[in-house]
Amino acid sequence: MTFFNPKEEVLDIQLTQYGKNLLSKGKLKPVYYAFFDEGVVYDPKHAQSPEKKNVAETRIQDETPSMKTQYCFTGRDEFLFDGLNDKEDRRELAMYERLTALTDDLGTSELGSTKAPYFSMIFLEGALGSSVDHQTGSIRTSAIPGAAAAATDTFYSQQLLKIPQLEVDVEYKISVFERRNPGLPFKRDPSLSVDAYANGLSLAVGPDDLMILAEEGNTTCDFKNFDIEVFEMTGESGSLGEETLRPLYFRPERTMIKNNILLDKPSGVGSATSPTSFDNSYVKYYFDIQTDNEINKSVLCGSLKKFKKRGRNIYSPCGVEFDCPDTYDVIRTDIYASDADDQKC
Repeated sequence: MTFFNPKEEVLDIQLTQYGKNLLSKGKLKPVYYAFFDEGVVYDPKHAQSPEKKNVAETRIQDETPSMKTQYCFTGRDEFLFDGLNDKEDRRELAMYERLTALTDDLGTSELGSTKAPYFSMIFLEGALGSSVDHQTGSIRTSAIPGAAAAATDTFYSQQLLKIPQLEVDVEYKISVFERRNPGLPFKRDPSLSVDAYANGLSLAVGPDDLMILAEEGNTTCDFKNFDIEVFEMTGESGSLGEETLRPLYFRPERTMIKNNILLDKPSGVGSATSPTSFDNSYVKYYFDIQTDNEINKSVLCGSLKKFKKRGRNIYSPCGVEFDCPDTYDVIRTDIYASDADDQKC
């Protein structure tokens, strides 16, 4: 571990072990970046040193040493690309670095606000089962291999990640019925149901939908504030004792441009020239995820009507508007917030 020389060094760029593996095959394609301040102590009470308010800026900018980039987060003997199970080892190493290294990147706060950003999640359909304020699935929960420690000591490679975990149960209803007299207590999904068997009976499947209104407060109210990632919990443990999570993929977006040329038909998965086929590595193989304008208007307005009938309303930090005339008064917002356009003229 070395420190920056502030008089000679400014920037240091390193590739992780997984990044080096991708670069060696010509598959490294960086698409975004993020900033971190994990080495900075803003509040001196956490460092147990008295400090006047006016000297905090000098301490942080001029007196806080900066370590050079750490790019290896595992032992050299824990992941060996020796030709045996290299594909599984690379996937496992990639997920470990993704979920445990540099997890707290800097976000965006509202200009002039003295309050920290927060998340607001309202369940329009479905119900919250339980929740915890931290994530424990992606950290090592057993002693570090090879560490000389007493029987009462426990060593961990990572701290608890302060990521809220929400537990929700989604149940599907299944029933056998006669087509002449259905009498189903739920609405069947034609794509999942079977019309008729040889004995004249049919199978009905009714999905349990989950609809969440997710917003971020005390920050800039942009159109795309969230990224959605889906992982499958395999129930297996990796080389480091952490639970192995398998990433699932979304269908790539269709594009009308290829090699800087405008196409007559969209290119990519799901286009007319490339039929869509989803295996168990895709999210759509298990369920559908729809966001914003992808959600059917009648379904969304029906959920808001339920809130209105129960005498409830929703506080929206960004002032979300739904094209539902009967439920316009369900959404509440800050009456003292400015309605001026944030974009420059």
